Amino acid sequence: MEIYLQTGQLFTVPTAVADHLLKLATHDQLKILLFVLCHADEPLTEDMIVKACKVPASAIPEALSFWQEVNVLRTDAALPAVTLTQQSDAPAQTVQQPAAVTKPAESAAAVPRQTTSASVSMMPAELAAHVDSSDELRQMYAMIEQKHGNVLNFTEQKSFYWMHDHLGLPADVIIMLAAYCISIGCFRPAYMDQIAADWAACGVTTHELAQEDIQRREQNRSFTGAVMKLFEMRRRPTEKQQAFIDRWQLLGFPIEMIRIAYEKSRDSADDKLSFPYIDRILTRWHESGIKTAAQAELDEAAFRESRKKKKSAADQPAAPTDSSIDMDDVVRLVNVL
Repeated sequence: MEIYLQTGQLFTVPTAVADHLLKLATHDQLKILLFVLCHADEPLTEDMIVKACKVPASAIPEALSFWQEVNVLRTDAALPAVTLTQQSDAPAQTVQQPAAVTKPAESAAAVPRQTTSASVSMMPAELAAHVDSSDELRQMYAMIEQKHGNVLNFTEQKSFYWMHDHLGLPADVIIMLAAYCISIGCFRPAYMDQIAADWAACGVTTHELAQEDIQRREQNRSFTGAVMKLFEMRRRPTEKQQAFIDRWQLLGFPIEMIRIAYEKSRDSADDKLSFPYIDRILTRWHESGIKTAAQAELDEAAFRESRKKKKSAADQPAAPTDSSIDMDDVVRLVNVL
């Protein structure tokens, strides 16, 4: 069968994409790359890419990162830039058009301290060679893919390689980390890198220690979920809000006590959710030794009664004050005048 190319307006795609990277890139990553290359001289927005490529907005940063890592999109200042403007207040993200010839990184020794897997400079062929030479890595990837139900893309593969070879986490611990992230719907390299770095820093390098940390994280998520449901929050807490929630859990407050504080805050803060106000109530209870919902209810009742008495006293007419003026002196003064 003969196939002919319908020529028209053309744009350049590096040969490395077709020769080496098709099997490593995901469907979304390929679509995003083609669209970015086709519109390399135009300012692009996330909304434009989402509509044109029919991909979720969350796939765009990962795709751009992947193509930069494999040197298809470059970060050289000398190359013309493709600017991706955001739909929010976040700064614009700039990537570069591909160089005429893409080359692998010169030397891993020149790479700065690798604090996340994204900082590891490695070509797909290099990673494949490492995996092929290690039965442990091959088995680890196979187990993770089985639990995930999908073939790992290059970014995910590099993340787990970084955990194993740079952080020194055992394969079975990494598999537990991956399984946990799959179970909570957070199977993202950036999120998993953070947990892995925490484990490496805290010495969580055994099955037992990893299980303990996972249980703690599940309890935290459960507590946060209960607070979100109580507060009728539709979005995940911000970093500051989560800090308040973590503090309340650390102080041992049950959800019922947080409910009482929440209702009290709504009565006193124009019916608005105020984390600082709730925190002040809970802090006062903690300092006063109030540890149960029943004690909190009694404290709240006493507070309301005290406020009622103060309001009642304020509504009473002011009592006449004792005059210090002698009326006889006033009469004498008037007669003189």
